[in-house]
Amino acid sequence: MSTWSIANEHLVNTRLEGLNPVKQATYDSNLSTEINRRSCTEGTRVGVLDDLDNWVYNPTSRSVYWMNGMAGTGKTTIASTFCDRVEKRKLLAASFFCTRSSSECRNVSRIIPTIAYQLARYSIPYRAALYKILGQNPDIGSKNVLKQFEHLLKEPLQQVKGAMPEHLVVVVDALDECDDHSAAVVVLDMLFRHATDVPLKFLVTSRPEPEIYSKMSLNAQLREVIHLHEIEKSLVQEDIALYLKTELKSMSLSSTDIEQLVVRSGTLFIYAATLVRYILPGKQTTNPHKRLRSVLSMTPESTKKHAQIDALYTAVLQSALSEDELEADEAEDIRVVLRTVLFAQEPISVGTIAELANIDDPQRVVYALHPLRSVLHQSEQTGLVSTLHASFLDFMFSNQRSGAYFCDVVEHSQLLAQRCFSVMKEQLRFNICDLESSFVSDTQVHNMSARVQKNIPSTLAYACRYWASHLTLAPKSDVLFATLEDFLSHRLLFWMEVLNLRRETALGIEGLLKGQQWLIEVAPLATWNVGSSAFSAAYSPDGAQIVVGCGDGSVRILGSYGDSVLIGPLEGHTQAVFSVAFSHDGSAVASRPMIIRYEFGTHTMALLSLAHFKDTQTRCARERPIEGHTEPVCCVRFSPNGSLIASCSRDGTVRLWNVHDGTATTPPLVGHADWRWPGRYIRVWQIPDGSHTGTSFEAVPEFVYSVATSPDGTQIAAASSDGTVRVWNINDGNLIAGPFRGHTDWVRSVAYSPDGTRLVSTSHDNTVRVWNVRNGLLAPASSVPPDALTDIKSLSFSLDNSHLISIYADKSIRIWDLETGKVQILSTADGSVVSGLFEINYDSLFSLSFSSDNAIVVMGCKNGLIHAWDLGTGEPVAGPFVGHTWPSQHWPNLMMARCSPRIPR
Repeated sequence: MSTWSIANEHLVNTRLEGLNPVKQATYDSNLSTEINRRSCTEGTRVGVLDDLDNWVYNPTSRSVYWMNGMAGTGKTTIASTFCDRVEKRKLLAASFFCTRSSSECRNVSRIIPTIAYQLARYSIPYRAALYKILGQNPDIGSKNVLKQFEHLLKEPLQQVKGAMPEHLVVVVDALDECDDHSAAVVVLDMLFRHATDVPLKFLVTSRPEPEIYSKMSLNAQLREVIHLHEIEKSLVQEDIALYLKTELKSMSLSSTDIEQLVVRSGTLFIYAATLVRYILPGKQTTNPHKRLRSVLSMTPESTKKHAQIDALYTAVLQSALSEDELEADEAEDIRVVLRTVLFAQEPISVGTIAELANIDDPQRVVYALHPLRSVLHQSEQTGLVSTLHASFLDFMFSNQRSGAYFCDVVEHSQLLAQRCFSVMKEQLRFNICDLESSFVSDTQVHNMSARVQKNIPSTLAYACRYWASHLTLAPKSDVLFATLEDFLSHRLLFWMEVLNLRRETALGIEGLLKGQQWLIEVAPLATWNVGSSAFSAAYSPDGAQIVVGCGDGSVRILGSYGDSVLIGPLEGHTQAVFSVAFSHDGSAVASRPMIIRYEFGTHTMALLSLAHFKDTQTRCARERPIEGHTEPVCCVRFSPNGSLIASCSRDGTVRLWNVHDGTATTPPLVGHADWRWPGRYIRVWQIPDGSHTGTSFEAVPEFVYSVATSPDGTQIAAASSDGTVRVWNINDGNLIAGPFRGHTDWVRSVAYSPDGTRLVSTSHDNTVRVWNVRNGLLAPASSVPPDALTDIKSLSFSLDNSHLISIYADKSIRIWDLETGKVQILSTADGSVVSGLFEINYDSLFSLSFSSDNAIVVMGCKNGLIHAWDLGTGEPVAGPFVGHTWPSQHWPNLMMARCSPRIPR
C-alpha cells in the first residue's frame, strides 16, 4: 500500500480511461433512467432473487449463473434489482447492461474493458495490478475479446487473488442484444474456461438465442441456470398482480380489474409494464379510467400502448431474419416455421411442424427454430413448440403493428387446411390400429393406449383434430372445395375411427359443424338452370330453400346450399309466375301468375285464378290448382300460422283455403258488390268461420288505393285518393287516427313499420312520408324536399324501424333516418356522401331488401346485377354479383332481391 500511496493518481486515471469504458453500461447509469430501466416492485420476484442470493453465498456453487427467458419475462428488471442488492452489500464488482438503445452498450468488444475499469474502481489491489499491465500494453483494450479477457481480467485477478473479497459478482445483462453474436459466444467461452481461476462469480442474462443457447447447453456442468419462462405460472402472476396493484394504486382498482389485467399479461412483465405505461402515461390530459376500460374491453382506440412490446418483437424478428449469412431458403424456412407454430391449435412437435409446413427434413425445422427461441417456447421435457404469449400473436396478426412481418391469417390457414387433408389422405386407413375383432369393445382391447400411440402419429392426430379449425379461416377455394369433397366421400369413416380411438368424438362433431359453416359462408354463388326465365323468388323461413316462379308458368323449389332442384317443375299456370311466397312455417308455397294484355297500346297486368302449394319438408310435391274463384285472382296471403291461404278475386269475393288439402274452409266472403281499383269500401271478416264482423269502412269522400294491417292486428290503415291516410280500429270501425294530411296528390300505398308505431305512405306527388300513428305528425325524414322525384318503385323498412329506403324509376335511391330526419345520400362510384339523391349508375332498379341486422341493403337491378351497400359508411360491401345474363331490354330481369333470414346470402 505504501508503494501505491505515492503513485501518481492522475496517471492511473489516464491509463484507466484509456480502456475506453462504456460508463453508460452500468446498471444505474443515467441511460438507465432515460430508457426507464426499473427495479422489481417490492415483494415481487422474491423466489428468483433469493435463489441468486444463495448462489452468491454458496461456496460450492458454480461460477457462472445463466438467467434466460423469452422476450419480456423481466430479465433486465431482475438483474437490475440484483445489482442494487449486492452493491448495498459491497459485493458488486462490475455490471454491463447491453441494450439496443446505445451503440456502445451493444458493442461486445467494450464489455471486458468496461468490467476491468469498474473492477479497478472497486478494488485497490486489482487497480494496481491492472495499472502495471496497462503500462506495458496500453492498447490492450482495443484487442480482440480473447486477449482482452486474458490480460485485463485473468492475469491481474490471479495476481491479487488472495486480496480480493469473497462473493464478488459481475453482472452482464442482455448479452443477446449485442450486435456481434459470435463475439458474445467468445465471451461466454472465456467465462467457462477461466471462471474457476478468478475470484469472481458471473451472472449472465439473455434470451435463448441459438448461439448462446448452444454454448450454455454444452457447458451445463459449469453453470447454474434458471429459465424464467418455465417458472410456475401462478407464482409469476402473483408477482404481476402485486406489481399492478402497486403501480395503479392511485386508481383504486377492484380485484376483478386486477385479475383481468393479470390474465392479459400472462407471464410477461413487459406486457404488464406496457399496460401500466398506457393507463398512466403521466399526462394530466389523459383519462386513466377510460384507458383502463379500453384495455379491459379489448377494443383499443389507439395502438400507442403497443409501441414498446411491438418494438421488442420487431427487434427479435429483425435479428432472426436479417442475418447476412442466411440463405434465401433458410430465411423462408424460418418464416414458414414461425407461421405454422403461430397457427397451431396446440403445442406441436418438430416432426409435426415439418409435415404441416411441408418441409422434407425435420432438421431444417430445428435450425429454423433456433433464432426464434425468444418468441417461441420449446419444452425441454416434451419438445413441443408453442408461442410464449398471446401478445405476440396479436402483434403478428396485425398488419399495422408488425408491418413486413405480418402473418396473413387467410393465406396460411388455407395452406394448413390443405396440409391437414394431405396428411389424412396419406395416413388414414381402415382398421388403423390393427384390431383383431370389431366385436370387442375398445375398452377391452389389451394395450389399446400403446396401439393408438404407435399407429396414430402426432401429425395425423393433429390433422384429424384441427383440419376444420384451419378450414374455417380459409377463403373460398376451388381446390379446398374439391379436397373437402374428396375427404368426406372417401375418408370420413376412417377419420371417425381415429377420433373414436383417441376418445375425441366431440371434436369430430365440432369439426363437421365448422365445415358446414365454412361451406355456407364461402360457397360460391349457386346457379340453377331452371329452363325458363325467373320472374320471382323467395326464401323459406329457415333460409334453406328458395322458391322460384318462372316465365313458363312453372314453380321450382331449390336448395339454397347448392345447385339442386328439390321439387319441380310444378306446372299448371299458363303464364309467367309473377309472385311466390312460403308459408310462415315453410311447409307450403303459394304462387300467382301474370298475363300481358294490350289495351290502347300499353300493357297492364291481369291475374289468373290459380294458386299452387306443395309440402316442402317431405319433398313430395302436392300440386293442384285451388279452384273456386270465377275471375282472376288479384292476390294471395298466408295466415300468420301458415294454416290458411286467403285469396281475393275480381269476382268480388275473398276465399279461405286449407293449406294441407286445398279445400275451402268457409263459404266465399261476400260483401263487395264489385271489384275495383281503387275502391271505396273496406270490410273486416272473422276467421275461422268467415262471418262478417259487422265492421266496414267507407272512404269518405274518395277512393282507397291501398290498405295495411298493423302488426298486432288491431288497426287498419288506408291510402286515399284525396291525398290523406286514415287509421281505423279493426274491432269497431271507429276512426282512431287521421286523416293525415300532407300529400298533394293521391296516395298510392301505405305500410306499417315492424313495431307498428309508424306508417309510411307513397303518393303520386312523388314523395314518401312517414307518420307517427299516435299523433299523425310527420316523422323528421319527411321534411326533406321531394326534388321532383319520379315514380317510386319499391319501399322497405329496416327491421329495427330506424331506416326507410325507397327506390325510384329515375334510378335514384334515398335512405331515410327516421329518428333524425337525415337522408343518407351516397355515391355508388366511391361511397362518398353527395348532395341530393343517391344516384345509381346501374340500369333500372327493381327491388331492395335490408339485412337482418339493418347494416346492409341489397339492390336488384334491371341489368341483372345485385349490389350490397353498407348503410353506415356508404361503401359497397359485396358485388356487383354477376350471374344473370338476360339482356336489359327484357323486363323484369331482376324483379326481386332478398336477404336470407338465416345465412349471409
